[in-house]
This record gives sequence, structure tokens and C-alpha cells, in this order.
Amino acid sequence: MSWFSTVKSWFSSDSEEQHESHNRDISEVFVEVCAAKGVGSKYLDETNAVELFKAWYKGSDSNEEVLDSMGDFLEAHPRVNAKLVRFF
Repeated sequence: MSWFSTVKSWFSSDSEEQHESHNRDISEVFVEVCAAKGVGSKYLDETNAVELFKAWYKGSDSNEEVLDSMGDFLEAHPRVNAKLVRFF
């Protein structure tokens, strides 16, 4: 392997790893954000919030953007809002 190929492979593998880390399942991100706010799985299961959020959300998979969208999500889903509003 040439020196150039070696250096090129260092950058290629880094960019692939970064790309993969940005392709997280939005359901997992939503559950992480909810857990960080103290929402337990009982509330998420009772309201079907994970599936509703997955169908509703069209943004990126960053925790910050998911958290920022929670107000709009809760407003769009009154049943979920009734259970989760105190956490957000």
C-alpha cells in the first residue's frame, strides 16, 4: 500500500464513522430525550408516543433538535400531551 493510500484510508474511515453516527433511529433518540427528562417507559407505552413521534417527526437525529420539537409534538398530539406535559 502506498503512503498516499494509507493517508487516504485514515480520512475515509473517519468520515464513514461520522456518517454512521448521524443515522441513529429517531425512536431511540426520542426515548433518550424522554428518559433524560424523567419520562418512564410506562407513559411512552400507554400513549404510543414513540410510534407517533416517529411518524410525525421530520428533522435530524440530534437530541437537541428532538428536544426542541417536543412542544410542537405535544401540541399536535393531545393524548400524549396530557401524560407528558409536566416533563417538558
